[in-house]
Amino acid sequence: MSAAMTSSPAMAKRISPREPDALAAREVDHLVSRLLSEIKVPFGSLGTRVLTQLADLKRILSTDYTEVPALPQKPLLKELARVVANDIKQHIPTYGSLSDLGSPQLLGHLGKLFGPRELELRAEPYRTGAGLSLRGFYCRADLGDKSKFVIFVNTAHHPGAVGATLGHEVGHFIYGSLVGEKAAHTAFMEGAFANHLAEEDELFADSLVALAAYSPELIKKIGGGGITDMKPGSSDDLFHRIKGAYDMIGTEYNLDLAKGKMAAAWRVRYLTSMAHFFKLRCALYKSAGV
Repeated sequence: MSAAMTSSPAMAKRISPREPDALAAREVDHLVSRLLSEIKVPFGSLGTRVLTQLADLKRILSTDYTEVPALPQKPLLKELARVVANDIKQHIPTYGSLSDLGSPQLLGHLGKLFGPRELELRAEPYRTGAGLSLRGFYCRADLGDKSKFVIFVNTAHHPGAVGATLGHEVGHFIYGSLVGEKAAHTAFMEGAFANHLAEEDELFADSLVALAAYSPELIKKIGGGGITDMKPGSSDDLFHRIKGAYDMIGTEYNLDLAKGKMAAAWRVRYLTSMAHFFKLRCALYKSAGV
């Protein structure tokens, strides 16, 4: 398990996903309009910050995840799926909660499994400096007389977002063991999710979240295995599938983007995050059979 696996050629590629044609772009605009209505984001609130988040959402919705060059190859994805099923889920105290990825028992188990590499979690609210734009990061650090791998998670976010960030950073830890650590590696969970589509290590880390959140049975129930790129007339089908995933995640984590005092920009960002992990999970099911 601790031996490094050979990285796929896709790791070196930084090719942007194909831009949607005019017809697909209109489908995306129609889909975005329906999704914004679903989470009660009025068009009058579309300031600069919201428009920036919408650009990321449109890129996520229009991309065919099965064709993304940086998607890890099947052997690496199958190994990750095995780790999630046989190691992570077996050690989660309350099955189904990504936040349980931070349990000392699980982190200790992963440290031994992919070690000797001691893993430490720092979880606290952070609103100064970068503020909420920093969701978390993973790095090596010298703590006292020990060199450790440290995960920081900004708990000022909604618990569902905190769980996804934690899972993402755990994914970086596992990737470093299977493929190899980057020199002076620091991985931040921030910015546009579309940027993750060009980096194998980022998609691998996101894949851990997707695999932990959605079982193959659930993906088959939602019908996500057939989601590919946007085609004329496909927005209605994709809307219902994304809504089905949102309803499930929202219920599990008590996340209702249509209520409360959450700013419009963060409603869109959380929606984009959910759509990204769902589409990635569908691609994993379709492309790698996991």
